Amino acid sequence: MRALPPIIRQCFSRLWTKQSLIFLFFLALSSAFWLFQTLNETYSEDFQVPLELKGVPSNVVITTELPREVRVTLRDKGIVLLAYRFSRKLSPVTVDFNVWSDPSGHVVIEGSELAKQISVQLMPGTQLVGIKPDMLEFFFNYGECKRVPVVLQGRARAARLYTLADVLQSTDSVTVYASREQLDTITAAWLQPFDYRNLSDTTRVVMPVQRVAGAKFVPNKVSLTFCIDRMVEKTVSVPVQQVNFPATKQLRTFPASVSVTFQVGMGLYRHITQDNFVLVVNYEDLLRNQTGTCHLSLKTIPAGVSHVRISPQDVEYVIEDVPESQLEGEGE
Repeated sequence: MRALPPIIRQCFSRLWTKQSLIFLFFLALSSAFWLFQTLNETYSEDFQVPLELKGVPSNVVITTELPREVRVTLRDKGIVLLAYRFSRKLSPVTVDFNVWSDPSGHVVIEGSELAKQISVQLMPGTQLVGIKPDMLEFFFNYGECKRVPVVLQGRARAARLYTLADVLQSTDSVTVYASREQLDTITAAWLQPFDYRNLSDTTRVVMPVQRVAGAKFVPNKVSLTFCIDRMVEKTVSVPVQQVNFPATKQLRTFPASVSVTFQVGMGLYRHITQDNFVLVVNYEDLLRNQTGTCHLSLKTIPAGVSHVRISPQDVEYVIEDVPESQLEGEGE
């Protein structure tokens, strides 16, 4: 073994003197005395005790789950509470379905009943100060259920220069288990409200179904995907069409077609064409018109399109008589 350098041996020799050893001895003794005094004091401390529901028949559906644990407050000396924490852990509290089941499908258990199971596990001198929750309740039925639609509550908005192309749901309906009376009143599964803003990329979230006392939704969460698409600008040439014109009259506009410029998501860019727009001029409006120009407006705007502009929006026009030969030809 390699010998320690002289300077290190000198430091150790100065530290391990008789005075330092005496100091360390009394330090350890005082620490032990302090710890003994501390553990001998009386304290109150909370403990989490598992809660188990047993004896549930296979044809029974628990529609409102019990909590997984109860919190009990014990009062005793510190050393005893330390034992409960590490070596004498409390056994789970059990609820026997066959004992507590009720024909109404609604079970209420007072906290005093649970306290009895805790008290028998405690050492003499330990006080059970409190238990939370102070009352347990759960609902159950024998498989009565129906399918209900999922309803979204909220909105999602895309950032500037982006658009919300679609909202996808992992499911559009869920199964709800409840009593027959409740099933008559439950018409939908409402998701928790949401508000998402300035989305610039496709976003996926999982939204829980709002709880209803005595009812169980399966599944109780729905995945939503907000499909975000980048906006681009596109221009198409749309012909001007006439409506409500008599057979003997024909409209001519100058120009015959106008440019329609709009913003659309890149995913719809190739699918939106001039056929998706309808520009019309009403004959009755022209009869009231005192000028030689008419104002154009779109009759239809396809979904996913925004910021639509018509150029030019005012066009010159004339109303011509349809030749009789053309009318006779159409009549034949």
